[in-house]
Amino acid sequence: MTRFNRRTFTKGAASTAFVLGAPAIWSSPARAAQELVFVGFGGAYQEGQTKAFFEPFERETGIKIIQTTGVELAKLRAQVQSKNVEWDIISLPDRLRSTAQQDGLLDKIDYSRFDKSDILPETVSEYCVGSITLAMQITYNAQTFAPGTAPVSWSDVWNTQKFPGRRGMYTGVTYTLEFALLADGVPKDKLYPLDLPRAFKSLEKFKRDAVWWTQFPQVEQMLLSKEVSVSPWTRAPALILEGKPFGISFDGAAITYEGWVIPKGSKNYDAAMKFIAFALQPQRQADLTKYIAFGPTNRKALPLVDPKVAAVLASKPENFKQGFLFSGDYWGPNLTKVTEQFNEWRLK
Repeated sequence: MTRFNRRTFTKGAASTAFVLGAPAIWSSPARAAQELVFVGFGGAYQEGQTKAFFEPFERETGIKIIQTTGVELAKLRAQVQSKNVEWDIISLPDRLRSTAQQDGLLDKIDYSRFDKSDILPETVSEYCVGSITLAMQITYNAQTFAPGTAPVSWSDVWNTQKFPGRRGMYTGVTYTLEFALLADGVPKDKLYPLDLPRAFKSLEKFKRDAVWWTQFPQVEQMLLSKEVSVSPWTRAPALILEGKPFGISFDGAAITYEGWVIPKGSKNYDAAMKFIAFALQPQRQADLTKYIAFGPTNRKALPLVDPKVAAVLASKPENFKQGFLFSGDYWGPNLTKVTEQFNEWRLK
């Protein structure tokens, strides 16, 4: 039985691959050998992780999971550099994973501990193994468009004559530039490195006329009130499962992932690897989808997921193939510079 509800999803869905949690206020005395400290994003997401991963892991192994929130690379860097690492496990968004790896803040994953052959290969690397997938995708009010007439590609979204109505546009530089390039005809396997002048030129169409949004909760009301007819968004899958009148398309969706990582110098590396192997089991990943609409990375988990839920998950093979893999390796070192250029363009 799917256990989504509006309140818990609204609390947790902002904690996706592109939003950082609030600072933690947790301090640690000397920890017992049979404890692991997890830092996460809080909200419904972490509540789901607790039920699907942490509580059953504690029951099975006797290893207690101490939870905190506030995923910040500055804190991780300070811990590693001081050789006083308090965290043992993080589910790290791909862009942050890239920076953390580049800065030497992570330990290698020991793949001898589990079979990685069923994990989506796009989410497997030396220092990280994928935990969940999610998508930024075309979202529209299904009551705005007659059946079969909704925009299903970014070129459709850019075609305001055939598909009328104002557009919602995300003020974050990530995703927005990729979608502008796809709309302008760039093949999804040729997106990176981004052609910034071409992306800005493509976006000129909506520079003045779009409703530019900054917070993910805004989009629901914008679409339901018909202030906009279509927008990129991440939250529609869970709301569709609640019966909200949204439609989505995975054509050209930006699919990203979070992965399990172990901070370099963790005092509990062995126990952390036991947890990662446990959390990657098909049933564990399938159980998470009962609480939040994030896709599993273990391909054997999908047959265990409620079919109605699986239909709207990014890691369902038919959906995954339609999208493109968001590049944390590109955005990690380029985010600050490209954001400055994007902000300058918006002010012109």
